[in-house]
Amino acid sequence: KMKRPAKEGEEAPTILEGTLSEKIRMDESTWSLEGGVLLLTLEKVVKTWWKTILEGDDEIDTDMVDSTRHISSYEEQTQGMIRKCLFDQRQERMGLPSSDELLGKKPSIPTLPVGVEYIDKKTLDDADDDDASKEDQGGGNEKEEGS
Repeated sequence: KMKRPAKEGEEAPTILEGTLSEKIRMDESTWSLEGGVLLLTLEKVVKTWWKTILEGDDEIDTDMVDSTRHISSYEEQTQGMIRKCLFDQRQERMGLPSSDELLGKKPSIPTLPVGVEYIDKKTLDDADDDDASKEDQGGGNEKEEGS
């Protein structure tokens, strides 16, 4: 859990650590930190459903994933999202711009699961100020007790 960015001279906090459960194409996978959100794009060597991303994490039963449904069996909004993903993947393979780039849009940050929140700069700064305030209060108490 990252509360705040590292200050000069501090070691940067670990955001994600572990061993991937399957192989990826490292030269075609990317990561970025946008608005306090870590975005990973992993290009799989074998295009299958993974039971888990990191070894030791909770697993899903991949036999329960219905990957045989035809796109027309989904509602219109889901069909649109699937078609957009397929188009963007094809464009990426050909070295062409994504649909968002063609439309001049900045890609939206996906909805996060329950219990996970976006952290913006103000939230990070506030957490940093709270930590500093607690350290100052703790430090002040020690000086008073030592006097």
